[in-house]
Amino acid sequence: MTTLTETAAAVVTRHPKLALALLALPSLLIAIDISVLNVALPAMSADLRPSPVELLWMNDIYGFMVGGTMVTMGTIGDRIGRRKLIIICATIFALASAVAAFSSEPWMIIVTRAVMGIAGAAIMPASMALIGSIYPDPKARVAAMGAYMTCFLTGMAIAPLIGGLLVEHWWWGSVFLLGVPVMVVAVIAAPKFLPESRADEPGKLDLRSAALCLASILLVVYALKSFANNGFTATATGFAVVGIALGVVFVHRQGKLEHPLVDLGLLRRPGVGRTMVVLLLTALVMGGTSLFVSFYLQSVLGLSPLQSALVLVPQMVSMMIAGNLGPRLAHKFAPAKIVGVCTVLMLAGFTMFAVAPANTTGLLVMIAGTIVTTGGIGAAFPFLMNDVISHAPEDRAGSAASLAQTANELGIAIGLVVLGSVGTVVYRASMGTSDGSWVDGLRQAHDTGDSLLLSHVRESFVTGFHTACLAAVAIMVVVATLAIRAARTSRTA
Repeated sequence: MTTLTETAAAVVTRHPKLALALLALPSLLIAIDISVLNVALPAMSADLRPSPVELLWMNDIYGFMVGGTMVTMGTIGDRIGRRKLIIICATIFALASAVAAFSSEPWMIIVTRAVMGIAGAAIMPASMALIGSIYPDPKARVAAMGAYMTCFLTGMAIAPLIGGLLVEHWWWGSVFLLGVPVMVVAVIAAPKFLPESRADEPGKLDLRSAALCLASILLVVYALKSFANNGFTATATGFAVVGIALGVVFVHRQGKLEHPLVDLGLLRRPGVGRTMVVLLLTALVMGGTSLFVSFYLQSVLGLSPLQSALVLVPQMVSMMIAGNLGPRLAHKFAPAKIVGVCTVLMLAGFTMFAVAPANTTGLLVMIAGTIVTTGGIGAAFPFLMNDVISHAPEDRAGSAASLAQTANELGIAIGLVVLGSVGTVVYRASMGTSDGSWVDGLRQAHDTGDSLLLSHVRESFVTGFHTACLAAVAIMVVVATLAIRAARTSRTA
């Protein structure tokens, strides 16, 4: 069972929307922090002069720590209290942000970004679990999750604009200071407007399981990113093998513990395992195809970075609208049916990617495809998250939310490798070479001014892009089949 303090529960009963807004504020800042560094990185690099390895870690460490610690932090929230964890980690996030703003060395950025990643990994699943406590009604809970996700996506969408304005008018450190006042507001208001919820009998935190989980996910994610950037090297393969082995040990250990870090029995509950597969595979195709979209817009169609960003605005708007529209449709249609329709829409969107030509018509097709795919996942995601959290025992809600979000993180990383590799193999075959990527080809063509080579590279890239999208279509057929079967099962139940 999960307990709520009587005073906080009464406050939330009177002000559930205020509580939701308070939970959404930190998510907005976390989303901004994920994307804003890309804008500040050039100025930061010119000032701090990091080595290539330091630059890589400055950019990637935040995502690594979010993916590696989310499961552990979700479980800690179940044990010590989700509101308490949010207050602690919002404070840590604010302090780390302030230190990062005035960093004088690359290692300071790396360390503070790592700390911010751990804090962000704690806040997100704890917030999702608290939404379940604040909104016990399933339809209201899904609507609240849609609003929460809209706030997160808004942060992702406005981050480049905010980051650009701050860097242009102040200095790169100002992008980190943006989060400090918001986190301070969250820390001050949380005790008044958020309920405290925790497990009645949480059991002792198993530190060995936490270490195994962290090491396994970090090694696997690092290997996947290395595969995507550098190909299948021996070092990265070794990291992947060790990470998978540690993951097997972790899973085996959970089965023997009275109070496991992750309740793997959740996956055996009706429909939960299928939902987790849907989350993983949709993240895989979304993450994998995103690798190609920017290159298609800028390197093939010749759009500027600003023009490319403007072209992608409709997909963000589509996702935000769909995230709120989906829960409203649940008043008339079964959630499983809505998810099934959404997966079919995504399937149609990736099919558009697979046939988009390299011209103005292709640009319109791409815009339409991004609107359909992001709208599909935007409407489906609140239902998928709710399906996982609602099937978990109340005292394991944070762990369940973190497990679902970790599946999403891993799906994105796997997608970059799988679909990126498909595109690279086809590109090389079209170019008649055994190594290199379209990035190398584009650089060589521009350096030499060889227009014929540039044309060949673009054509080969588009061929690889289309093939990768066909692979995404095949994966989405599996996802749509799972979703449609779930809809039929719910109708006959």
